[in-house]
Amino acid sequence: MLEVRAEFEKELTARGLAFEFDAESDRYRVQIEDFEMMVNLDNVARDVEANGDLQRVSRFVDAIIETAQHPDDAIVAENLYWSLEPNDYDPPADIRVSLSKCVDRVLVHISPGGRTIRWVTPEMLAKIELSPDEAGAIAFANLDRALAAATFEAQSVEEAKLGYFVTDFPFKAALLLAPTLREIVEPTIGWPLMAVAPDRDFLYLWAAQFDELAGRVGPVAVREFTNASYPISTEVWKIDEDKIKAIGAFPTDS
Repeated sequence: MLEVRAEFEKELTARGLAFEFDAESDRYRVQIEDFEMMVNLDNVARDVEANGDLQRVSRFVDAIIETAQHPDDAIVAENLYWSLEPNDYDPPADIRVSLSKCVDRVLVHISPGGRTIRWVTPEMLAKIELSPDEAGAIAFANLDRALAAATFEAQSVEEAKLGYFVTDFPFKAALLLAPTLREIVEPTIGWPLMAVAPDRDFLYLWAAQFDELAGRVGPVAVREFTNASYPISTEVWKIDEDKIKAIGAFPTDS
């Protein structure tokens, strides 16, 4: 982490950006023109630790500058989505629904360039004259659109089938929340479902009747969660009709 912090400060200084470290929140306060951001480096540090690519810090600075340069009035309804996010952030997301003791459903916006994902605030929605309920409905419809554009594949594991999505959608775990999930996956793997979504870009699904498959999926889920840049949880999800609930979690070493 110390190496990542040093590189981050070096990048900000080279670009002439004012900043200070807030020890209480363990975040940086970065000033970009009239826009102030609170920045946490935990995810970047995990990336660097995983692949040794210190240039990830420079690309991260590019992303936060892009975020600052796209004001709230650039937010568009077609880029609103629900995302699965861990609920241990401080402060928490403004628009969220608790799904389990570890995970929230959070309203997010993908930037026009597709490089950044931002948590949506009521002030952002006011700019485009949407209420949280209206925005939430649009976000579900947009997830259905992303689901329809994805390719669903499955591999046989003895009598069961393990399903997954092939897609460029940047946080495929959220496809678990799409209202039309059943009609897409049931013909291939059955219904109701069990699932794991250990990080933002990882999702496995299988028919709930094969609950023993969880034991085989568990080590993969724990490994993905441990190494992820954007971990969610090691929980096992049960999806039945309109309900999604966590029915357990794989233990980790930490």
